[in-house]
Amino acid sequence: MGAIEFEGTLDPEVAERWWEKVEDVMNLVGCTSENRLKYIVSLFVGNALIWWRSLKRAYDPREITWAKFQREFDDKYRPKMYRDKKRMEFLNLVQRDEQTVAEYELRFAVLAKYAPEAVSIQEDRCYRFEQGLRPEIKKALQSEL
Repeated sequence: MGAIEFEGTLDPEVAERWWEKVEDVMNLVGCTSENRLKYIVSLFVGNALIWWRSLKRAYDPREITWAKFQREFDDKYRPKMYRDKKRMEFLNLVQRDEQTVAEYELRFAVLAKYAPEAVSIQEDRCYRFEQGLRPEIKKALQSEL
């Protein structure tokens, strides 16, 4: 299907990039939740495969839904401390002096998933984005309105 194997990692960023690639592939081919679980674990090798086998032993296999698997994967490879750090990074995000608006927008988009409650409403998302802009850009934007 186009995704790559996952051996496991201590680096949450590596795990996250892998997960996003695999999700893109699964979305492209229209995988169901049940097939997502089967597909993603078929890509596990090495330490990731050992972790998956221990997870299967710890639960009744019928209890391991796609949602439960996602939580378990997050706990293992994208721990709460990492997700909380990224959430705070998003909530404190401001455009740096040397950063273009496009670069700031990209960083905003990448980090927004860590604070969905702050951006789920379009108006809130726009407000948060504007508040992070450099003062001179924010001022120019407000004068246009």
